[in-house]
Amino acid sequence: ILRHDPDKILVGEIRDGETANIAVQAALTGHLVLTSVHANNAFSVIDRFIHMGVEPNSFVDALIGVVAQRLIRKVCSHCVSDDTPEVELLAASGLTRGQVANWRFRKGTGCPACRNTGYLGRKAIAEVLRLDDDLKHAIAKHAPAVELKKIALGNGFISMRQIALNAVARGETTLQEINRVTFVD
Repeated sequence: ILRHDPDKILVGEIRDGETANIAVQAALTGHLVLTSVHANNAFSVIDRFIHMGVEPNSFVDALIGVVAQRLIRKVCSHCVSDDTPEVELLAASGLTRGQVANWRFRKGTGCPACRNTGYLGRKAIAEVLRLDDDLKHAIAKHAPAVELKKIALGNGFISMRQIALNAVARGETTLQEINRVTFVD
């Protein structure tokens, strides 16, 4: 545990139940605890803490929110061109032609600037899960992830997948890239 301020604690990656419980107890005693956990999305973080043996009621009392993030590669601006994805790629991405009618699909054709990959640079995408009373109550009663997601979506939650799809719609990246780093909802 690294302390810079008596009210703030930065904990490195939490990998075990003992560290998880210490972080929760610190948060319950009034400290702002920031930490990282390897997980696929914000909801997976909740599962990880519960499976590490953290008592759900203490956990929800301590938790303010979760941020899950990924990096996606951006289409190379030096060799960018318009693109039309195949129906099979749309289907694998959970999309139909009608849903993407107004999207601007782009891809890099490959050039020296991008080392012929079609991608140059990266962009962070992140989902932010804020815990309200309804969500805390559902977590404490061990509600399934489907119910947690439904509550969160009703409170304005935007999934990392949706944020990635928005980047595709703007022509910043490709469906292939977001399918590599996110899961179809």
